Amino acid sequence: MKNEFENLLSQTCTALNDMNITRYTDVQRAVIPHAMNHEDILAQAATSSGKTLAYLIPVLQDLQLQGKKKHKPAVLILCPTRELCMQTAEVIRSMLKKREGFRTAILCGGVSMDAQIRTCRNGEDIVVGTPARVIDHLRRHTFKPVLCRTLVLDEADEMLSMGFKEDVETVIASLPEHQTMMFSATFNTDVEELAGKILNNPFTVHIKDEHLLKQKIDYNEIIVHEHDKPDILMNLLSKSKGQTIVFTNTRRTCDFVSQFLDKRDMQAASIHSEMDFKLRKEIMQSFRDQHLPILLATDVAARGIDIPSVETVILYDLPDTQESLIHRTGRTARAGNSGTAYIFVLPEEKNRFKLNDMFEGISLKTFHSPSHTGNTKKRYHAGSNKR
Repeated sequence: MKNEFENLLSQTCTALNDMNITRYTDVQRAVIPHAMNHEDILAQAATSSGKTLAYLIPVLQDLQLQGKKKHKPAVLILCPTRELCMQTAEVIRSMLKKREGFRTAILCGGVSMDAQIRTCRNGEDIVVGTPARVIDHLRRHTFKPVLCRTLVLDEADEMLSMGFKEDVETVIASLPEHQTMMFSATFNTDVEELAGKILNNPFTVHIKDEHLLKQKIDYNEIIVHEHDKPDILMNLLSKSKGQTIVFTNTRRTCDFVSQFLDKRDMQAASIHSEMDFKLRKEIMQSFRDQHLPILLATDVAARGIDIPSVETVILYDLPDTQESLIHRTGRTARAGNSGTAYIFVLPEEKNRFKLNDMFEGISLKTFHSPSHTGNTKKRYHAGSNKR
């Protein structure tokens, strides 16, 4: 079989080997040759499909040393959240660990502006940032993209849904002539409209939602009344052996569940957008290092967070959109591992999503909480033991 990595730098091959990556995913196989040819890219592929390396491999392959002079950014990667910025920067640094002389800067909110200004003064080759904070640096003239030849929009659909459209366009207007690569988990009217504005004759690829089949996830729907959720959550967590992420829709619910578990001596911590960024970072690092077994989160952690040790995902609340549901459940079964997803559904929410259609070809098991019907307690416990 042909070695897919034969045209890559030896240092890149070593880094991929260290990450236990032996072949390209579908989106990587489709995108990388065109990206290396400096074509604009529009790629739609679902979570866990390998989009990050689909743009990082060609970006890093093309990166040139700038010597001892002050480095000027050659690559700008825009992400919707601080967590995804940090995740992406970690991957970049892992990919560059055998290549000296390259600098990566993170420009996102929640971090001291003065510290970021000092970083910019030292110079950088790659900037990973959120649109609003990058604009702040543009206005202060601390981020000067005069040599920027590559722009990546990661999770473009999420950036647009968060209201960053004007910010993204402002950033793009500040750049010289460049290659643009646009990646999105979903493809909707907003994504299509932005792509039409900013991409020049792009190579376009839509990868079908094959991840639902490729990811080894045991999906379980639990029909539950609101007042039963805490006890059922405890039941599931007591049986979980690996790390678990519990998703809620609101900060208030996230804090409530955190307090509920704390009173029962369960080792858990929560993250959401309203908390101090430094604390969020510390909690996420503890979870990555597998010191923390249970992470409670709102959707701030649903996108782009790749932690292979997560064995179980519990959707304490049913999200509002199908995309969010897929992103949440996709936090387990990473890097070829298997995982389990439990989806709590209130009786009145049963028709919000057609889960059997969403997960076609997958055995989706449905259980009921004890309060839902007088004869289902045994069925629920039988289901929760099938881990």
